[in-house]
Amino acid sequence: MPKKIRCSLTDCKAVAQRISGDCAFCGGHYCSNHRLLEDHKCQGLEDCKKEAFEQNAMQLNKERTQVIKGV
Repeated sequence: MPKKIRCSLTDCKAVAQRISGDCAFCGGHYCSNHRLLEDHKCQGLEDCKKEAFEQNAMQLNKERTQVIKGV
């Protein structure tokens, strides 16, 4: 039987959740209490926020209403 993966947080001994406990930004495996970026103090949190901000800014610029002068 394969060994269960434990939460990557150093003080936590809980079993990591499959799929939802895997962090795409730091590569850690986390339990249900630490699976969110903020909960395990992810090193990639700032990168994630910056990426989301840039995507939102691009989307807003695409959807911006154009003002037509001279009509």
